[in-house]
Amino acid sequence: MKQSFVLIFLLISFLLLAEDGEENIFSLEGETYHSTELSDQIEYLSKHPININTASKTELEKLPWLSEQEIELIIFHREKINYTKIRDLKNIGINYITISEIKKYITFQSKIPMKLEQRARLEYQNKNNDKPSSLKYYQRTFCNYGKFKIGFLSQKDEEEKNLLDYYSYFLQYKNDTFLKKLILGKYRLAMGQGILFAPKLGMSKTASATSTPQKKHSIIKPYTSSYEIWDLEGFTTKIGTNKLSIIPYFSYTKLSANLENDKITSFNLSGLHTDISKKDNVTEKIFGTTFQYKFAENKIGINFSKLKFNKQFADTNLADKYFAGNLFFQLNALRIPFFGEVAIADKKTAFVSGFKFIDKNFRQLFLIRNYAKNFPTWHGHPFSSQSDFDNELGFYYGITFLPASKMKVNCYFDLWRYPQTRHFEKMPTIGAEQFLQLEKRFSSKSLRFTLQNKTKEKYISLSDNAKIRPFQRTTMRADWWLNFCDLRFKTRLELVSEYLREEKIWEKGFLTYQQIKANYCNWEIIAQLSAFHSEVLHYMYENNVDGIMQNSILSDDDFYYFLLLKCEVSNNFEVQAKYANRFLKKDSMKFYLQILTKF
Repeated sequence: MKQSFVLIFLLISFLLLAEDGEENIFSLEGETYHSTELSDQIEYLSKHPININTASKTELEKLPWLSEQEIELIIFHREKINYTKIRDLKNIGINYITISEIKKYITFQSKIPMKLEQRARLEYQNKNNDKPSSLKYYQRTFCNYGKFKIGFLSQKDEEEKNLLDYYSYFLQYKNDTFLKKLILGKYRLAMGQGILFAPKLGMSKTASATSTPQKKHSIIKPYTSSYEIWDLEGFTTKIGTNKLSIIPYFSYTKLSANLENDKITSFNLSGLHTDISKKDNVTEKIFGTTFQYKFAENKIGINFSKLKFNKQFADTNLADKYFAGNLFFQLNALRIPFFGEVAIADKKTAFVSGFKFIDKNFRQLFLIRNYAKNFPTWHGHPFSSQSDFDNELGFYYGITFLPASKMKVNCYFDLWRYPQTRHFEKMPTIGAEQFLQLEKRFSSKSLRFTLQNKTKEKYISLSDNAKIRPFQRTTMRADWWLNFCDLRFKTRLELVSEYLREEKIWEKGFLTYQQIKANYCNWEIIAQLSAFHSEVLHYMYENNVDGIMQNSILSDDDFYYFLLLKCEVSNNFEVQAKYANRFLKKDSMKFYLQILTKF
């Protein structure tokens, strides 16, 4: 009976007409709760839009939908005109779809910067017998005073009692003199393409096929993520001239690890501290220096560092102390952007390099990477096919094609292999991924079609028979949306299949949802009803309160719904709330309440 209801809803949704630049980037295959640096950046820009008339090239690069050529167009033409409206961008040759993707994050006049920003959030789930508490708490405070910025955030997970179970703090000083920036407290490093240092939460492949794979992070930044591991704590500074920068850094921080015979077997990546004896039981010390030189539109850097844990690893292939160094560059020879990084750590090597061909309506990205087995990945996050990027050789080719003013095509091909043995796997194993997305905009309606196919060899257990098996997953997705006055109706139909070739096992799933978004006065309301009839897992990007990037995992036969409310009570006060639940599955209710204040 419940399957019939799901199928009826599928048919109804398919007949409805139902714009999401954010979802197009963050809709990943994997459950994600913590915001990435990119999602935090886009959320910040939605509340503090970039002034298109004064933004530097570096600031415009924060918009992942803009190509290098479009950035150059914007900067070149504003020397002659002052942008006052969206149409001005269309007149200089920016594609209609690109404009619709960035318009939320740009402005044509400067706004008064906020001095104090405060966020407090409570999250509640149906109580589980395995959890002593169902309440999660998070707060974040930023204060700007002249050239200084102070920040403090704390978090308590649902299984913890201490309100300060995790906290991050920083004091930042920025200037245009010889001392460019100084950070005391918790911070993060990012160099080149992220082999040695990068934000640990990030994405390699998205629908922005020719922009997202290239890393463009600032080298030092305060640590503002709620992800509770691999932050750095101590100090870092950036000194020098506009051409030559020197960045020394030192970190001494505590980590939560699982120990066996007083040796590290693994680290706690969840952030849940149910066993206090395992919390902060390992220390990590890092110090080093980075040199970066800029000339014209090019930059090149070199870094030396030393890392040491106070305990040894149970895996003798992992060193508790080692030296590391890397060379990274971003060149623009003959107007062909060329970038890359080469790194050595614990006598193991890794490199990633790529280049672009950019035309007004056709862009191409080529990228190759090679990471040695057991390469220390503790603070790195470069382009890869997996979360831990060691033991991988791969090639990526991405295309963005703009055949008309209201059309965009994104496509990529990724091939990789794991040359050395991993766990119980035979070697080498190989994998491939193909992605195609077609998008067409009309006056009030839009259509987006997405096709993704992954094939790889993975360790799968069936009936106590565990071995490497060829595995294939295919996702087909169609999105429609219709804008009417202050309402937006969006419909999705998604088909997913998974196939084990040798066993002739084919499983499939269907998911659809109808979403309505309304903006009225100071209110934003999003309501969504999803239905799914599936033997496999569906990964659905889900709207949430600010600060949470969520990809929910849905399977079986059920209905899932949520209601999200955002009310800007005044210029300085905003309330956000969300309720989510499933009809048939028990103990699945979630409730979020968040208050934001700014002055």
